[in-house]
Amino acid sequence: MKGIIFVVTLLFLTQIIFPYNIESHSLNNTLYVGGSGPGNYSSIQAAIDDAKDGYTIIVYPGTYNENIIVTKQLTIIGKDRDATVIDGGMKSDVVLITADNVKIQGFTITNSGDIDNYAGIRIHNYTYYCEISDCSILNSNRGVFGYYIYHATIKNCTISNIYRKSGVALYYSNHNCIWNLTINDINWTGIYFYGGKYNTIKKCNISNCGAYGITLDYSDYCIVSDCEIKNSLNGIKLAKSNYNEFLGNVITGSVGSGIVFYVGSNENTISSCYLYKNGYNGIYMRRCRNNWIEKNRIEENNRSGIYMESSNANTISRCNIIKNRQCGVYLKRCLEIIVNYSNIYDSGFGIGIFANESYCDARYNYWGTIFGPLTFGLLGDGIAWVGDANIKFFPWSIFKNQW
Repeated sequence: MKGIIFVVTLLFLTQIIFPYNIESHSLNNTLYVGGSGPGNYSSIQAAIDDAKDGYTIIVYPGTYNENIIVTKQLTIIGKDRDATVIDGGMKSDVVLITADNVKIQGFTITNSGDIDNYAGIRIHNYTYYCEISDCSILNSNRGVFGYYIYHATIKNCTISNIYRKSGVALYYSNHNCIWNLTINDINWTGIYFYGGKYNTIKKCNISNCGAYGITLDYSDYCIVSDCEIKNSLNGIKLAKSNYNEFLGNVITGSVGSGIVFYVGSNENTISSCYLYKNGYNGIYMRRCRNNWIEKNRIEENNRSGIYMESSNANTISRCNIIKNRQCGVYLKRCLEIIVNYSNIYDSGFGIGIFANESYCDARYNYWGTIFGPLTFGLLGDGIAWVGDANIKFFPWSIFKNQW
């Protein structure tokens, strides 16, 4: 009996002193890469290969020359964003995520391959609930890229020097959130959605894009809010996208226009935006219907504040459309346009609204003078039309509209 008690006691003490299956480089489902700890991994991929779903991998500062594939539900954290570098060596994707619920945080990710769809971070098809945060993605073919991505979050990242494609590009992807990114020096588009729904872009600072700051193609029910877009070809572009909202954005320095709506972009809202000093127009629309433009400041653009062509049943309300170099609002072959309760004056040509074969309800606007548009630009802004056109302008406001 004493022998049995001794053996049981010995086994119990052994489990306390030498726990089963606990290695020197892991503690509480956490693995370590780099640093000076005994048994720490020397590569991130080796730690991923040994990890199980739910593990956390902590990576110490250093440059890791590898292309990693995350095949499990892991949290991978760099200890210092600027000093913890994953260098893909210009080969394929630097980071490829193929599992759901992956979190990547605190890395500089650089040098993806330069062909096909290689990216700094690529999220594989039909992946859910991934999060990329506090990373710098540099010198790559694409920044973040994926098809059929759902409920992903990309936040607090810097993406720059993307030399062929876009900073973030998600195709056929829904319910994703892009928040607080700094994106600059992009060859094509800062943020690009194609064929998605219910995506959110918020508080991003985007500059120096070769094409567009933000593009929504065939995308519906998205929200773009509180973003600043500067010095790109065009600020925001839509094509065949419906029921989207653009709220509180600032767009300036575009070579072309601040916001561009191309064919079939209907039922969208532009509200509380500041569109100024763009090379062409503040807002450009072509063959679009039933859009709502309200409470915007549209000022000092090089051509018109708002240009619409073959676009019907759009409403402009409570906007400041001031000091645009040519016209306040230019309408070409448009019907059922409403421009009400706005302040339209100091246009370079002295024309607040120009109707080219267009019909417009322009009542209740302030034209820069108590005499309304009747001075034809001599005092305040006037109106002008050509062809089969009509502008209904009485009554007008004798004071600036407030809202």
